[in-house]
This record gives sequence, structure tokens and C-alpha cells, in this order.
Amino acid sequence: MEDDRVAYCGPYDQAWLEKCSETVDYEGVWIMPGLVNCHTHSAMTLLRGIRDDSNLHEWLEDYIWPAESLFTAEVTTKAVQFALAEMLLSGTTTFNDMYNPHGVDIKQVYQAVRQSGMRCYFSPTLFTSPAETAEETLIRTRAIIEEILSYDDKNFQVMVAPHSPYACDKDLLKGSVDLARELDLKLHIHVAETQNENKIILERYGKRPLAFLKGLGYLERPAIFAHGVELNPSEIADLATSPVSIAHNPISNLKLASGVAPVTNLLAAGVTVGLATDSVASNNNLDMFEEGRTAALLQKMREGDASQFTIDQALKALTIEGAKALGLEDKIGSLEVGKQADFIAIQPKGRIHLYPLENMLSHLVYAVKGSDVQDVYIAGRQVVRDGQVLTVNVNIED
Repeated sequence: MEDDRVAYCGPYDQAWLEKCSETVDYEGVWIMPGLVNCHTHSAMTLLRGIRDDSNLHEWLEDYIWPAESLFTAEVTTKAVQFALAEMLLSGTTTFNDMYNPHGVDIKQVYQAVRQSGMRCYFSPTLFTSPAETAEETLIRTRAIIEEILSYDDKNFQVMVAPHSPYACDKDLLKGSVDLARELDLKLHIHVAETQNENKIILERYGKRPLAFLKGLGYLERPAIFAHGVELNPSEIADLATSPVSIAHNPISNLKLASGVAPVTNLLAAGVTVGLATDSVASNNNLDMFEEGRTAALLQKMREGDASQFTIDQALKALTIEGAKALGLEDKIGSLEVGKQADFIAIQPKGRIHLYPLENMLSHLVYAVKGSDVQDVYIAGRQVVRDGQVLTVNVNIED
């Protein structure tokens, strides 16, 4: 490494070794790019276990949204810090967050993320509410977005994030895409997550969610569509000709009985698919290695073909494809000269579930757990050492 970038990546080279002012011996240790979580809700960390065994809409309306309405700045900042630590300890170095802005002090959150060293998009969610008009919601959201933009920090960015076609009315959805266009920002929205969502939008607008959003211009902007479970072939074809990427949340979709996204078909059509945990309230952890393994197993089952969603595809979905979904593929997602030095180290020796050691690639998808991560570096700075996070102050006894 040189400063925050990869200076050399390849076989042992004595000449390069002699140039180094500091060395770390990682013989026998598995090194890979930092993981990219394409869709999560870090402020919901304190809602882990709040409600199990419920479908999405009951879970949201009866438990999650009422609980979030009680959040304070102190609570949300602490929750985000817990999430930062959990992500770092399991190898995630970049995340894409959508958060309910109620009770959030964005400056406190920014300071916590900056201290952690992590890279993120941290985007306030827009909801339709009887308490304010769409215009008022957009004005309030713009103020938050402009504050984030004023930080001028490439590691703490923002998207325009309307919650979903069912939680936002047409005026708010249209205003959101207009705001993204005006400020030249990406969009982040839940789309086609359940059959019930399709039913709601069909009854409300006479179109399926993707067709409805297409009519509002959502397929014309770079965007992250979270979930994409209920997509038909023509909708996949539409996505393939758009700048939209899918954030696939396999475990959350299973737990909430939402379904299994047609990832194999999306990839075959050329749609970028990154992996994501969703929140710990519907997962119930932030371990991206579990997502990679689950995604691979689900696609094999869904297609009835064990050759689908290969080890290579799973590892790419965890890293470079996630970076591509966020528009960061030139900066992170792979270990290449000139890219940011974001990487993780896994010590397999002494971990019986990672033997035989020769089958490393298989183990990275089907056997490694987040707790196997030993060290984490972001931009050349060590943020986890020997399984201990160095950059986030959290006290689990609080």
C-alpha cells in the first residue's frame, strides 16, 4: 500500500518488500476485498428481535414504524454505532443505508461514520404522511441532503430515498425523482418486494410497481432498487436497458416470506446485482458472508440447477458487483493497483470449519462466517485488529 491505495498486488516480490517502511506477515491468511452491503437500515439495529414470524406489511405497520417514531438522536446514533461495529467485525467496509429521519441528528451520525472509517451512502427516507404535504416532505428532505452534501466527503454520500411505491403517494414519488435529477443524485427505493405490494399498486394505479415507477422516470436515473423479488421477464428486460441495479436481500426476503428474487435471470439479462442484509430487525444480523451463501443456495433451488449462481458470481456480488451497483467500481470492490486499499484478512488456521485449506474459494462462499474475519483495512488504515474494532466506541453493557 502507498497512502490509501494499492501500490502492488501479486506474487511475492523482494524489490517491493524492500521499498516498504512497514510490513505485516499474512502468510497463510486469506486476503480479499472489503465487502459491500448494498441495502441496510443501520439505525434499526436496536430493533433486532422486535418481532419475528410476521409478514412484511404487518411487521412494518404494527411494529417497526411505531417503534421508529419513538427514536431520539441519542438512540439512533448509538444504534448506528452498533451497526458500524457489527459490519466492520464481519468484513463489510462499504454500505448503502436508508433511514427514517425521525429523531436522527445527521451530524452525530456523520461523525460516528467518519470515525469508523467506513464508506457509505446515508439517505433519509421519504414517506407520505398526513402530517405534511408532499412538497413539505421534499423541502425537509432537501435540507437534510444539502447538509450531507455540505460535508463534501466522498466517503459519506447521499441518495434520494423514497421508501416504496406503497408508502409514498404519486406526488412524493414524482417529486423524489425530480429532486434526484436536479441534484444529480442516485435513487434508493424498495421495489417489487412482495406479491402484496404488486396487488396494492395494481389496485391504486392500474399498473405493477415497476411499470408505475417507469412512468415517473425511475428507470432513467442511476438507482438501487432493493429486493426486486416479484419481477416478470418483461420487467427484467426493462431493467436491463436502464441504469438501475438490484440490491438482493436473500435472508430478509426469506424471513418475511417475501419470496426469492430471480437473480439468475437478472444476471443473464445483464442487470447488476449486489448483495445486502436489509436491517437486523428482519435478518437478524449484518453478516454479508451469510448473504453470499444463502443467495447461492437459493438460486440453485429456484432454478433446479446446481450450476447456477456460482462461487465466482457470489464472491463478485459481495464485492465488485456491489461496488458497481453503488457507482464505486473504479474505487473499491477489487484489489487492483491504484484502487483504494479496502481489504479484509481471514485466518483459516485453527478453524476446523475451514479445512482443508486448499479449497479457499469454496470456503469463502460456503463455510466462512463473519466472525472469522481477523483484520480489516479501509483506505490503508487498519480498523479491525485481531477481531477487535479499533474505530468505534460501543459498550454492549450500556
